[in-house]
Amino acid sequence: MKIIPRLLIGVLIYAPLAVSAATLAYVTNQSSNNVSVINLQTNQVIKEIAVGIKPAGVVVSADGRRVYISNPESKSISVIDTDKNEVIQNLTVGDGPLGIEISPDGNSIYVADWYRHVISVIDTAALKLDRTIAVGHSPAGIVADPLGKLIYVSNRDDNTVMMVDVETNTVLATIAVGKAPFGLALSTDRNQLYVANVQSSSVSIIDLEKRRVFKEVKVGLYPYAISYLQKSRRLFVTNQWDNTVSVIELNDYEVSKTIDVGENPEGIDVHPAETYVYVANWFDGTISVIDTSTLLISNTIKAGEGTRAYGRFVLEKTGLP
Repeated sequence: MKIIPRLLIGVLIYAPLAVSAATLAYVTNQSSNNVSVINLQTNQVIKEIAVGIKPAGVVVSADGRRVYISNPESKSISVIDTDKNEVIQNLTVGDGPLGIEISPDGNSIYVADWYRHVISVIDTAALKLDRTIAVGHSPAGIVADPLGKLIYVSNRDDNTVMMVDVETNTVLATIAVGKAPFGLALSTDRNQLYVANVQSSSVSIIDLEKRRVFKEVKVGLYPYAISYLQKSRRLFVTNQWDNTVSVIELNDYEVSKTIDVGENPEGIDVHPAETYVYVANWFDGTISVIDTSTLLISNTIKAGEGTRAYGRFVLEKTGLP
């Protein structure tokens, strides 16, 4: 019988297994009816996934296993399994699903229905509609509080933002903002909510304790979406009609820089390390990569046709050894 040395046994039992991690972007392409999967280490598209008709909104799960896509024209949500990078189910939801968010525990998806004026709540385990919550006219943006009890909804045609308790399905507060509010970003460390007002070309800054706007910051033409960077205490705002991104410093609530990007920028998201900001340019079908240390464009990635990526589209995925 062959004897294995004791040292070798220890190596076989206790040697750590290498685990790979990747940062990926799942970008909706409205004109080509698909999602581009981009490896953000190489800035290359690694796959294109067919989804519903005219995809727009996107949200990734915290564990990186699922991506949810809103398809306004097919009135559906596509569910992507990120292990296979395939659609595992298409759910029919309402009349005009657009903005989309996920609960912190991953158990619920919140979908803003543009035409029915409700938030549809989807059970992610059953992949079925659980309930709807009445909100204002043409809800566009949604962001969830990390504690899981509240969501905030922008109502474009009412010029308001609502604070909604998702445990009781009740609206706790309705806050007047600028004209045609759309994208939202939340800062829990500052207890503030940021609102992109498309038709007033401004960002409303809401004090969530007092439940009122205390500052309005002018940006470029037709601001659409916002990302908040906690480390640098900055906001990055896409301006559709200017083809720019405004950088707002939260120490003085002033625009410190305006960055030229592609044509008609819409969706925006940030790298988990906050080293880069990614901007989806709808008319170019590209992603502009902004280096947050220099506030310069470091790369431009070609995606599909009509790139919108409205929502949180960047995830960090840990692979198997």
